[in-house]
Amino acid sequence: MAIFDLTLKSPLHQGEFVGINREAALEWVPSDTLFAALVATWASQGEELETLLEGFRSGKPPFRITSAFPRAGLVRFYPVPPRLPVRLFDGGQDAKALKKIRWISQGILDSLVSGGAPAREHTLHGGSIWLTSNEKQEVAPLLRTGDDGKSRLWHSQIVPHVTIDRSTSASNLFHTGRVSFGENCGLWFAVDNPPESLRIALTLLSDSGLGGLRSTGHGAFTFTEYAQAIPIAQDGWGLCLSRYAPQTLQDVTDGLQSPQSTYKLISVGGWCQDDSGHAWRRRSVRLISEGALLPVTVTGGLVDVRPLDVPQFNNRPVYRYAFPYLIPAGNLAEVL
Repeated sequence: MAIFDLTLKSPLHQGEFVGINREAALEWVPSDTLFAALVATWASQGEELETLLEGFRSGKPPFRITSAFPRAGLVRFYPVPPRLPVRLFDGGQDAKALKKIRWISQGILDSLVSGGAPAREHTLHGGSIWLTSNEKQEVAPLLRTGDDGKSRLWHSQIVPHVTIDRSTSASNLFHTGRVSFGENCGLWFAVDNPPESLRIALTLLSDSGLGGLRSTGHGAFTFTEYAQAIPIAQDGWGLCLSRYAPQTLQDVTDGLQSPQSTYKLISVGGWCQDDSGHAWRRRSVRLISEGALLPVTVTGGLVDVRPLDVPQFNNRPVYRYAFPYLIPAGNLAEVL
């Protein structure tokens, strides 16, 4: 097992549609996007994809990856589950504050898993990040003030752009989102049994970039690998650190329909290219978002999202990565 810390050298554009001619950006890179970037890099280097993807298509992945979540220095953040343990809710005001949380630190996660009820007054980003007192002091030097006058570990921006029609010279205004990380801040992700091909692809990606707008320099990074384990849950319930899609009836009945399961659904679309480079819209699919609490019996797999009724894709599948990466949830799974 290994953890990869990414330090962003430029803003990150992981687009999120919020309206016509407007687009926000995520402060993390989902596991399906990260896996797609790795596969695209392998393909560009002439790797034999049939061999590399054989285990994934058979349901026995040679490695599993998490999404790439935010970090500040050595303090790593995790997605908060849609529901938190009942022991944390002891008043109406606390309940409102807990609903604002999007990210929990390693220290908070460890406390919740072991059955603790950590102090709730140590937060950042308007209450959306929950961390311990020691961790808050550790990341304090990494905070920077943005254009809005607020001190944050990362700042989100909506940037206007203008395109000019070549034939009519008419202008068209549109907006894109991007996230800028402070010094020694960025992303992290874990890999169970990382192959050498992943490290090679990551080295190439560090220059070409992650996410969108790479042609304008977005998404470039440096990375550091740590031989540190984030164990996959072997029994009971797990906190899912990747996007996941059920593959069997048992995944649905024993997993999603269990009264203890808690999760959010997200609809994911996007584009793909045929062999001539022509862009086609992929089929949308609903995935379980990161932070879900699920039994370890769920399996997941690759989801074929190739465009329908397009001859160019009759013999060419287009996959979306949807294997769960479940870490032990312990007492975090004690929900309302």
